[in-house]
Parts: sequence; structure tokens; C-alpha cells
Amino acid sequence: MNCSVCGKEIDEKKEGVIWRYCSFCKKPICFEDVHYIGVWRQGLYKDYVEVLPICEKCMPKKKPKSPLR
Repeated sequence: MNCSVCGKEIDEKKEGVIWRYCSFCKKPICFEDVHYIGVWRQGLYKDYVEVLPICEKCMPKKKPKSPLR
């Protein structure tokens, strides 16, 4: 298996240790190329921010000016 961004070979058994899947396109990405995006989630008692791993290709081009609440 290879990283979808840099093409580096990664071991399938080490998911979460040296690589993760992109939350949007579901392609494998190594920790050297991973980016994170925060998303507001509504919990039972309060709101919280969930951090999602994404690849460079799925990263939004422009940040929103207003909060996403």
C-alpha cells in the first residue's frame, strides 16, 4: 500500500501508528502528509470539536469567515 500524496510505501498493519485514512476520499495518507480540520459536533450535553484527518487534495481552499455553529 502507498501513500496517496507522496507515494511512500506504508504497512497495512500499522494503521493509526504511521498512517491514517482521509475522512473524505478514504485514501491512505502517511503522518508526514496528513492535515487536520476541526468540525463542530453537537453532543448530548455540550458542543465539541471533532478533528478529522484529511489529505492535501481534500483540504478546503478557503477558510470560512463565520463560525460553523
